Amino acid sequence: MCKLVVLHNYSDGFQTHRYRRKLTLSANSANVVLNNSECIFTSPKSKMYHNYFVNKIAIVTGGGSGIGCALCLKLAAAGAQVVCADINLSRAEETAGLTGNAAIPLKLDVSICTEVEAMLNSVAAQFGRIDIIFNNAGISVGGELRDLSVTDFEKVMGVNFYGMLYGSQAAYKLMLQQGHGQIVNTSSGAGLIDGVPLLAPYSVSKHAVVSYSKVLRTEAKALGIKVSVVCPGMVSTAIVADTRYVNALQNAKDYSITELSKGISAEKAADHILRGVAANKAVIIFPVKMKIALLLSRLFKAPFRVIMSRMIAIYRKQYRKQTPD
Repeated sequence: MCKLVVLHNYSDGFQTHRYRRKLTLSANSANVVLNNSECIFTSPKSKMYHNYFVNKIAIVTGGGSGIGCALCLKLAAAGAQVVCADINLSRAEETAGLTGNAAIPLKLDVSICTEVEAMLNSVAAQFGRIDIIFNNAGISVGGELRDLSVTDFEKVMGVNFYGMLYGSQAAYKLMLQQGHGQIVNTSSGAGLIDGVPLLAPYSVSKHAVVSYSKVLRTEAKALGIKVSVVCPGMVSTAIVADTRYVNALQNAKDYSITELSKGISAEKAADHILRGVAANKAVIIFPVKMKIALLLSRLFKAPFRVIMSRMIAIYRKQYRKQTPD
């Protein structure tokens, strides 16, 4: 449902009068023509940032699904020109279709530096500038360190860290030339909490994203470039379904999918992110449960380590294969 406030104008022959009328529109009533009226979007979750993104040139990597898709939709609704980049072109095209073709779909492998640089240069040449880039693409691999290979780390770091690095560095140089811009890098709550087990490649990559983003923000501030890092807790997306679990039973993935489905929606996550970006927050953490978990992990380190140890014990008993493949 979409809540609107309509400001009607009418004249009695002497002066123009205005009055307000609230409307609630369903998805089926999206095409509405209001004569002699101004239609103002007043969703409480979006009114705080909508004006900020009007006419912005925004690039979203990993825009074909999950948080990336939600970002594309909300940015387009907020009046931005969106470039939806994804390694899966069909997913990017689906997202663009959901925006009413207000977004441009592109195929992009963020782990290839030359592809990222070429895409950014192409967008800058087409629109004359790049206002915001959301380095959002991410993957994961699950399992114990003793079961993981260096290749597993290289693959995850290639997308999560180097993909972010390629996008940030290339965009930074372009933004320095134009004198303004904003870089938004997606990390995770796992990038803030130390010692999270069973997701080592993911956790390590996300810690690196946080560290890089903080350094870039410090260096870029005086040069007119804004930088934020996004650290969400549990968000209901398909990342777990796409995750490979090494030397684990199928029930490990099934359990993770069930748990992640309890998280906030990608749409709510996008609202949190865009409000934080509009406010130029250094670190955007959400939801409240994530903030509480982070606080507890820092205040009660010993008990938190006990919890992590119990997680490993349960995993080994219920989810890890006793006989490796």
